[in-house]
Amino acid sequence: MKRDMDLKNRPPLLISENDLTRNAVAIALTEDNQIIFELRSKTITHQPGDICLPGGQVEPNETPEQAAIREMTEELLVAPSQIELIAPVSILITGGLEIHVFLCRLHDYSGTYQTDEVSSILRVPLSFFLETKPEIHEVGWEPILPDDFPFDRIYGGRDYSWRVRKSKIRFYEYKGHTIWGITARIMEAFAASISS
Repeated sequence: MKRDMDLKNRPPLLISENDLTRNAVAIALTEDNQIIFELRSKTITHQPGDICLPGGQVEPNETPEQAAIREMTEELLVAPSQIELIAPVSILITGGLEIHVFLCRLHDYSGTYQTDEVSSILRVPLSFFLETKPEIHEVGWEPILPDDFPFDRIYGGRDYSWRVRKSKIRFYEYKGHTIWGITARIMEAFAASISS
């Protein structure tokens, strides 16, 4: 059947792809092999005070690569000519997010950043991640169901036995700063990929 042949020649479909919010982040490596992290402002509503990589949401008609570069220019106040894209390194799908991770070399960076979302920057040597394993804590997640959920359509109704989803939350401590969650997970995977 021709339809079967068409399926054999295309990549597998990512189910729920349209339900995911696409983001792009950059592992911004300076010329002296330090990675630039941002300390998010405590006045913003989303993840205040967290340490993160430069990045953000992919806009319509924009590739993840373009988004990563745009976000670096906006957040670190650098010119596109200062950013050398080395390679896409990973894609993380978690919690409704599809996060594209790019390794970039950041040239002539003088420590600038915009102050609306970023309160300061943190430089961490690449060697720290190559030499340090994160602390890992397991967390269980249970669904929060709205009152209008159609319990009558599932076996057990309100007493349905929902599976508790488990996540491993990673933590790095560097000179009094905590790098954790998705950012720590990205850095652990990146360090493993260049160590092997």
